[in-house]
Amino acid sequence: MFWSSKSGISSNYSYSSSPTFTAEPWNVHTGRPKSSSSSSASSASSKVSIFIFDKNQFENNLLTAGAIKSRSSSRDKQFIRSAYDVLRAQVSHLAKLKHPNVLALIEPLEEHSKNFMFVSEYVTGSVESSVLDVKPEENYEGLTMSSSGDVITQRGIQQISQGLDFIHNRAGSVLLDLRPASVLVNENSDWKLSGFGHLAKLPSGSNTGQYSPDFDPRYAPFMHIPLDYSAPELILENMLSPRNDYFSLGLLIYFLYYKTHLFSCRDYIRDYKEEYSKYERDLLRQTPDRFFSKVPEKLRFSMSKLMNRDVFSRFDNIQEFLETDFFHDPLVKTLTFLDDLPTKDSQERGIYLNGLLEILPQFPSQLLQRKFLPVLLHLLDQVCSSDAIVTQDLNTLVTLISKIGSTLSQLSFQEKVYPHLVSKDSFSRLLEHATASLIENIAILHNKIKSDAFMSELLKPLCTHVFSTISGESAVVLQESLMGKLDVLLKAFDFATVKNFLFSLLSKLFVKTTSLTVKTSCVDSFRTMIERKAIDKFTCIDDLLPLFKSMKTRDPRILMKSLQLLSLLPGLIENEQALIEQLLPLLWEFSMATTLKTAQYTQFTNVINKISADIQRAHLVKLEASNGREANFDNVIEKPVLKLQDPDLEASHKIGVPAIQPKTQHALHQKAMSKPLPQPLPKPTISTNKATLSPAPLTATPRPKAKPPSRPLILTKGSAPASAASRHTAPPLKSNNIKNTTEDVDDFDDFVSSTQSTSSLPSANTSANTTSAFPPGFSMTMQPLKNSAARQKSPVIPGENTSLI
Repeated sequence: MFWSSKSGISSNYSYSSSPTFTAEPWNVHTGRPKSSSSSSASSASSKVSIFIFDKNQFENNLLTAGAIKSRSSSRDKQFIRSAYDVLRAQVSHLAKLKHPNVLALIEPLEEHSKNFMFVSEYVTGSVESSVLDVKPEENYEGLTMSSSGDVITQRGIQQISQGLDFIHNRAGSVLLDLRPASVLVNENSDWKLSGFGHLAKLPSGSNTGQYSPDFDPRYAPFMHIPLDYSAPELILENMLSPRNDYFSLGLLIYFLYYKTHLFSCRDYIRDYKEEYSKYERDLLRQTPDRFFSKVPEKLRFSMSKLMNRDVFSRFDNIQEFLETDFFHDPLVKTLTFLDDLPTKDSQERGIYLNGLLEILPQFPSQLLQRKFLPVLLHLLDQVCSSDAIVTQDLNTLVTLISKIGSTLSQLSFQEKVYPHLVSKDSFSRLLEHATASLIENIAILHNKIKSDAFMSELLKPLCTHVFSTISGESAVVLQESLMGKLDVLLKAFDFATVKNFLFSLLSKLFVKTTSLTVKTSCVDSFRTMIERKAIDKFTCIDDLLPLFKSMKTRDPRILMKSLQLLSLLPGLIENEQALIEQLLPLLWEFSMATTLKTAQYTQFTNVINKISADIQRAHLVKLEASNGREANFDNVIEKPVLKLQDPDLEASHKIGVPAIQPKTQHALHQKAMSKPLPQPLPKPTISTNKATLSPAPLTATPRPKAKPPSRPLILTKGSAPASAASRHTAPPLKSNNIKNTTEDVDDFDDFVSSTQSTSSLPSANTSANTTSAFPPGFSMTMQPLKNSAARQKSPVIPGENTSLI
């Protein structure tokens, strides 16, 4: 029969493209219903497992292995049909057998041309993958018992035994396929039987029967019972009995504690005989206690009763095994009672919750998260929606959920726990009946809930309810308890919220409460805020000091607490006027209370004297700084004004190197050095008219007519061009006043003198209107003067350019 995909599983469910794990021969995918209209799904958001068997891949494997020659021959078709009958029988038995330890079927088998499909409850893996810690995906959610402790294994063995009890005593059948791969684990760590492909019905009115297993090397493993986990009487004698499953259970227990298979067969009866003979020899050579040394001591005796070669020496009924001391462990009993917890009355439920709170640390965190937490959250919703609420039981329930939630990541807590706490129906009930538990676990909630959501949806309503709404004797304990968690409140609230919300609530509570312990706790809270700098000096001056000034009580305990707080204010308030006008009068007023003892009064006076002395010293420092004069307008304007300095201007005054430095040619310098140095010529005399402050005409010695007039020299930075080597330099003009030899070193004076004398001579090569050849800052032609005497005294450094000035 073929199902249309339009009305089948594919149209009603969405599932992952790759399998979550493999339970031979099925690939198991994680899926969800596409809409709540699906009658098979309880909720649109609930997860399910979709089992898919690929026909094409299976038939191709048979062709490759040579099990079949073609898909068209009648013999091969019959062989393939027999394999598919095993799968149909498995799903059919799942649909008929309803038990908490049997895999729950949601959608029946669908047969398509390419695959088989069915939908079951959500499972995360098999016992085999859990024990061996096999994680096919990075986001694997299966149980890993390698780090979860023995209680999960104990509970799992109990659940398998309870499932066998149902199959044997209620269904009158034998499972015959009990192995680690066929036992699946759901998200609550419950173990489920799923291997029903070879379920054998016992004859009516008899406890035994005949079974002829058919083993063929061509068969796929799922097409016959597993040899590694079969009883010897079934394989060797074809005897069918419920005790066959007891032997398989013993092999499974061995795998759970040794993490390996006791038998290792290759689907041949000959291999099974060899493996079983080896097991009997090892068992005879050692005692059962030594052979099963890794099995818990309380379970070792039961191993010989499960795996005895003599069928009639085994347990008569699986109930005998369930009644052994191995299952009387308190943790196992706690897990067993947990499944029925929502159905218990309030008295039994309260006793159980209180006991669970004591032994909770003994359970592994993985079991707490997967098994306990979903049941407790369901119970929380159930209790909050009921009319009769027992406050103590609800507080215990919230504490249990918070402690288990502390082992979750923030993301998991936000997804799994937080919606149950702040739901519209639950949160108001929790504020009314479970306030103490919320306060006790406020640190856990702060760490596990996002800061914005925690502050707005949980913490603010809780503070308002405790500090403002409730009253009476019960409120005193809650108010003190919440103020004891002030560290968490200050971490959760920002500065503005502390000032405008939390400080305001505590101030109103301080005024209205008649409880001395609450007032004392308020003062301690104010002191903590000051020490943590959660409130500023303005809040202290404008709000805190007037609050204490209006306080009527003069009880010594509250006064001494107030003294500890007020002694901190001088370190925060810098305004001397506020200290003098508000703080000191308040301290004097408190110190004069007749309820104080002598020692207490002395403490007040010591603080007053210290604050007064500090104020006096600070004031004297101010007076000395003003030189004893009154700070008025005249004194302020008489203070010298510092002149701003320009760094660039200062740096320009310290420049020692000329901006423009003319360079001589190397060839001309070598020629000048090879000739004898002439005597220096006197500079021209410049006469100045003091009346008009105008320069007089220069008197210079005329040049010899044989030499042409010099051309103007264009100065450039760096070395002179090579073409300047052929130019002729005019000799320097003579002056009436001849300088001393030591003064001739000053090339700059020679440079200026030579340019002035040259400018007065006519030149055929220079135009009076041409200024483009002048260097920047000059308005006349400049001609350097050769100073032979200065050059003779100044040593020439090889490799250095010689300057013309």
